[in-house]
Amino acid sequence: MELKDRIAAVRKAAGLTQEQLGELLGVTRQAVSKWESGQTTPDAATIAALCEKLHVSADYVLLGKEPGEGQTAAYEPPDTCPCCGRKVSGSICPECGYQLPNHPPRGPQYAVVATRPGFVQSTESSAQLVKYCGFTQEDANNAIAHYVNNQSRILLQRGLVDSAAQYIAAHLDQDFFCPQIVVDCGESEEALLYKPKAFETPSPVKPSGMVLPPADNPSHTGIGFWGVVGAVIVALLILSFF
Repeated sequence: MELKDRIAAVRKAAGLTQEQLGELLGVTRQAVSKWESGQTTPDAATIAALCEKLHVSADYVLLGKEPGEGQTAAYEPPDTCPCCGRKVSGSICPECGYQLPNHPPRGPQYAVVATRPGFVQSTESSAQLVKYCGFTQEDANNAIAHYVNNQSRILLQRGLVDSAAQYIAAHLDQDFFCPQIVVDCGESEEALLYKPKAFETPSPVKPSGMVLPPADNPSHTGIGFWGVVGAVIVALLILSFF
């Protein structure tokens, strides 16, 4: 396998199109296409950026050396939670409950954006920002006030692996925050706020960790109390004629 093939392989393994990889590295889709076809070769700085963004070894990209060839240090998980930023001593964050992956990060990074303030603010909204996104209580209150008063999007967390982004999004109040996951290419906060979503937000989770089922369709919930009352009145009117 040549350099061009390994570039294509790591891109596909990360689930990125040529255009998305180009955006991640600050080059055009055409440039990526030329690398993968062998027409041109990225410079050293670009290869270094590719390895950093996609969390792959430069030895693999440049030399084709697979993990395990030669001396390879065992993976050590970070000592801070990528979601809330608090200290972690084991595999599960004691504060937010996120389970750290047991392998090095792979693929692009992501951000979680609150996109549309709901009409009803949950009493848990600020507490969720503190617990799952690492906000201080004051910052959480200020962020929500800005979110509601200005009816504008806010950045909740960035620089996340996909599992961390999904974990945060699933534990936020869906109706109030309307969380959206976007690819984080290192651009400005303002640019992140209006990027298209990378993938669908996972199903919301109760505080107990149970995934909530989809809401029932109101048209399938039966006639309800007032429907019963109406039916009784109609029946009485009919009987009055006999």
